[in-house]
Amino acid sequence: MASPNMQIARNARTRVADRVTSKVTDALKSDTAFESGSLALSARIAGAAAEAVLDLPAEARRTLTRRQAELVRGVRRLVETFGDERGRRKIELVVPETVERSIGEGLGPIVPEEEGKRLLNELAVARKIEDWAGTVAGASELNRDYGIPRSTLHRWQHANEVIGLLKGTKKHVFPVGQFIDGRPAPGISAVVGLAGNHRTAWLWLRQVNPVLGGRRPIDLLKQDRIEEVIETAQAYFDPQ
Repeated sequence: MASPNMQIARNARTRVADRVTSKVTDALKSDTAFESGSLALSARIAGAAAEAVLDLPAEARRTLTRRQAELVRGVRRLVETFGDERGRRKIELVVPETVERSIGEGLGPIVPEEEGKRLLNELAVARKIEDWAGTVAGASELNRDYGIPRSTLHRWQHANEVIGLLKGTKKHVFPVGQFIDGRPAPGISAVVGLAGNHRTAWLWLRQVNPVLGGRRPIDLLKQDRIEEVIETAQAYFDPQ
C-alpha cells in the first residue's frame, strides 16, 4: 500500500498532467487543421509526457533539458511508428556493430578539504549577483524606494517570506522582482522550504519553467497561482 506522502506526490503529478493536457487542448483548438480526435490524442500525449517527466530524478530532468531537440525527434519517431504497418508490430532500434567499452576516468585522488577548496577556487568564475539574480536592493534602498520598514523586512526574512541573498560576507540584498505592491509575493516561504535555501529558491523562481507553460514561477505567484507553483516545486525538489 502506498504511503500518504507517495499518494500526495502521485496526485500532484496527476494534477500537473491534467493541466498540461488542458493547456495543450486549448492551444490546439485555434488550429483548424486538427481533427477533434487528433487534438485530444495530442493533448493526452503531452499530459502523459509531463507526468513521466515529473517522475524522473532531478539529474535526469536536467539531462532532458539539455537534449530537448533529441527528445522531440525521439517522440516524433515513436508516434510515427504507429502510422507504419511495420512499426505497429515492432519498433526497430539501430544497434551499432561495435560498441566501445569505456570505464571513465574515475574520481581521481582524494585530497584534504582545504586543498579541495583551493582547487575549486582556481576553477570558479566570479559573477556579479545581479548577473544571475536580477536587480537587487538593500534594506535602506527598499525603505527609501518602496517604503518597506527595516523591521518588517527582517521579520519577513526570518520567516522565509522574502528572498534574502548574501552579498559579500555580511550584507544581505533582496531581489526586487519578488515584490508586488510593496510586499513579497505569497508562496515564497513554501518554495524556500522545498528548495532548502534562499539562493536555490530564487534561481528556480526566476527561470522559465516548461511545466508551467514556459512561464516563470515568480510571475505566477504574483498572480496568486500559488497552489500551481507549489505543486510544481514539490515535484521538482521532492520527487519521491
